[in-house]
Amino acid sequence: MNNENRTVLITGGSTGIGLALAKEFLNNNDTVIICGRNEEKLSKAKEQLPQLHTYISDVSDENSINKLVSSVLLAHPKLNFLVNNAGAMHIHDVANDSLPFKYQQQEIMTNFYGTVAVCNALLPHLKQQKNATILNITSGLAYMPFLASPVYAATKAAVHSYSLSIRQALKNTSVEVVEALPPMVDTEMTKNLEMQGMKKMTPEKLAKVIFKQLIKGKLEIRPGDSAMMIKMYKLFPWMINFVMGKMAPKLLIDLPKYD
Repeated sequence: MNNENRTVLITGGSTGIGLALAKEFLNNNDTVIICGRNEEKLSKAKEQLPQLHTYISDVSDENSINKLVSSVLLAHPKLNFLVNNAGAMHIHDVANDSLPFKYQQQEIMTNFYGTVAVCNALLPHLKQQKNATILNITSGLAYMPFLASPVYAATKAAVHSYSLSIRQALKNTSVEVVEALPPMVDTEMTKNLEMQGMKKMTPEKLAKVIFKQLIKGKLEIRPGDSAMMIKMYKLFPWMINFVMGKMAPKLLIDLPKYD
C-alpha cells in the first residue's frame, strides 16, 4: 500500500468494520468517503467523525452504483483506494426452507454482485492513478463451507476467487488488489451469533490489524482466528468440516421468522 495520503471510498462504511476502518484512515490523515443504504446511520457516523464524506448508496443496485461513482469522482477526483466492505448475512436452515429466497438474493447481490459491480465501475478511474488499491473484505469462511450460512459462505468464496483473479489481471497496472479475511467480528450482523470456542474480534481491533498489514504490503490478510482456521482447513479439511458441522445446528435453533 502506498503510504502517501489516500482518498478512500468504503462501502458499508456507516457501522461495524467499515466505520472502524474509516477511523484508521482518518487517523492517517487520509480523505475518507463512506456510503451505505441507511441515511440515519450515515448521519450518526458523520456526527461521530465530522471529517467523513457520506453518500447514500445501495451496492446491490446498478443505478445506485452509477450515481455514487459519478458523484464521488466529481467531488473527489483523486480517489485511489476502494474498500469493498458492504455485506449481508443470514443464518439459514436449508433443509427446512427457513429463509425466503429474496433474502438469499440480497446476500448474493450485496456481497458478490456489489463487489464486482463497484470494482467494474471504478477500475477505469483507478487505473489512471499513480498508485491505487482495492481492498475486498471477505471472511475466513471463504475457504470453507458452513451449513448455517451457506449463501454467505458461498458469496465470500466467490469474492475470494474474484480477488485472486483480478490481482493477476491487474498485476501490470497501478492497481493493487488486497483481500482481508476476518474471523467472527462483533458487529450488528453477528449480534445473535455465538459459536463455541470462537471469541468475536472487535471491529476496532480488526481495523488496526488490517491497516498494519496494509502498510506492510500484505496482499492476503488473515486476522485472529482466521489464520489458524484457514491453515487447519488446508491441512485437515475433514476435521474442520466436522467441527463446523457440530457447531452449526446450535445456530439453527429459534431462527427468526421471515416474510
